[in-house]
Amino acid sequence: MSQAIKESIVSENNLSHHSTKFSQIGKLKSLSECSFNFWQKSLRRSIPITSAAIALSVSVILPSQASTISYSGDTTNAPTFNRPLTEGFEGGTNPPTSLSSNGTAVPYYSQPFLVDTTGSYDVLGSQAFLGIQFLYQNSFNPTTPLVNLLSGNDPFPDEGTSGFSGLSLTANNQYFLVTTGFDNSNNSFGTFTNTITGPGNITLLPEPSSLASTVIFGIFGSSLILKRKLKKLKSVN
Repeated sequence: MSQAIKESIVSENNLSHHSTKFSQIGKLKSLSECSFNFWQKSLRRSIPITSAAIALSVSVILPSQASTISYSGDTTNAPTFNRPLTEGFEGGTNPPTSLSSNGTAVPYYSQPFLVDTTGSYDVLGSQAFLGIQFLYQNSFNPTTPLVNLLSGNDPFPDEGTSGFSGLSLTANNQYFLVTTGFDNSNNSFGTFTNTITGPGNITLLPEPSSLASTVIFGIFGSSLILKRKLKKLKSVN
């Protein structure tokens, strides 16, 4: 075989090799572009989903900034006191500085509570009678109804409802919401519901007298059980 023919065969083989290599490079480039386009489209599609997921997680994590709590009671046959004088029908001051001559023996219901955030709170009471509300701080003693008294209110805005708007309450201070009647008549006691609303959490507490009664009753009950067990042990022996 002549040298010219050998060189021609080598040249053709090199050309074929380069063509194959260029073809492989082209395929790899095409695959890379397809892969890039695929991930680019996937990323574009995932952005709205991710944004929505972030928004959803934020809306779930963020707590509500307002709190509302309601409770019900009944002043029928409840203890009585000489309530403070109110500023509406009776022409007193707020906070009251003297006692009423109309409600000298009105049944009352005292509810202690706390708030965990300082701010402005509203109280709305709905009564099946001619009701009045009083707010005390730190303690409430029916025998000294003017001590620790912060505010008092006549039926508000109409008869059968009473409460307060924009009470300035301090976090972790104990308050007493006292629901009572206007005078000594049969239209000054009955069932009611109070609702307290404000920027923080509101916690209802047991009345101190009720708590003491519960503790005493528990101690008395435990002592009876212990006596019975000792009696049984003596009879067995």
